[in-house]
Amino acid sequence: MADGAEFKVYTQRFIMEKIAYYLGQYHSLEENNAFWGEGFTEWHNVAKARPLFPSHRQPVLPGKLGFYDLRNNDTIEEQVALADSFGVTAFCHWHYWFGGKRVLYRPFDSMLKIQNSPVKVMLGWANESWTGIWHGLSDQVIFEQPYNKIELNEHAKLLADYFRHENYLKVNGKAAFLIYKPRKIPESKSYLQLLRQKVYENCGLDMYIIGTWGPGRLEVIHSADELGLDALVANNVGATFKSELSRKLYNGFWTAAKSLGLGPELRNYASTVKTLEYAHQNISGTVHSTIVTGWDNSPRSNRRALVLTNFNENSFKYAIDIAISNEKNNENKLLFIKSWNEWAEGNTLEPRFKEDWSLGKVLKKQIIKHDV
Repeated sequence: MADGAEFKVYTQRFIMEKIAYYLGQYHSLEENNAFWGEGFTEWHNVAKARPLFPSHRQPVLPGKLGFYDLRNNDTIEEQVALADSFGVTAFCHWHYWFGGKRVLYRPFDSMLKIQNSPVKVMLGWANESWTGIWHGLSDQVIFEQPYNKIELNEHAKLLADYFRHENYLKVNGKAAFLIYKPRKIPESKSYLQLLRQKVYENCGLDMYIIGTWGPGRLEVIHSADELGLDALVANNVGATFKSELSRKLYNGFWTAAKSLGLGPELRNYASTVKTLEYAHQNISGTVHSTIVTGWDNSPRSNRRALVLTNFNENSFKYAIDIAISNEKNNENKLLFIKSWNEWAEGNTLEPRFKEDWSLGKVLKKQIIKHDV
């Protein structure tokens, strides 16, 4: 190193980072106005939801924070303060990048600029085509997701600008970056190697790249390294099966049933814990744990939805305990929480209207219990 050269020493702030997924789909934007109507946001789906079976609680509405607009910086600062009180140390914002076009980036940009924020931010690249999923029309493609050298170079420059910010989450000095569907990237190992190189050329930072693993994926992932990743994180909403045949039969049955309007699919919340344990036992290398804060995507998908049943304070505590215990075995300890504000998926840590118990307070209690 040349005389007078500057360098930074990064230290981990916590024994374990607690990272909540964050959706920025709560403000009006040009793309949604064009495709779904003036002023459309995720709140439209949330408010119109209705119960589909006895004991089905819908609509589930926001509590303390209300039907917020993420163009309001006061709302974002209130979210940060609330997350901090629950023990959340970082938000993983979903990042939409379509070869030079960004969508839903405003909340991330605002949160990144908060001075002395107790909650860091990172990006989770939702690397698939932009579809009509907000209206339950997942086959309707709006923006294609490209993978080429030109978009990679532009993407690397954008990421480098974000990574150098003090509010961006670092893992042992490396910028944390999550990829939702790493198998979607053609020749992912060489692609990600080049992305790392270009980012480093732009900001002098290495990347800690995490890919999402899910048990229902057709392409089996045995390790992070085979895809050019540093680690995997379990997306344990899906179920595990004893054989490929049983998986195909189960999925085939529910695909047919939902097409006939016989859904939603009901599955016990305890299955999320079994899936997490399966991931830690069957995948080599680092697998980060995920705590699921419930699941019910009927506001988006109606009878094509999946609903996790028997989700209560005790089952949530147990899931937290298992996730933390597994995460303690990793060198880099990153505990993911799915999610902070996925209201149309019944998947929120934010306070709910007329809730009997507070997910955030339970999370904080278990964090204190485990001293992480």
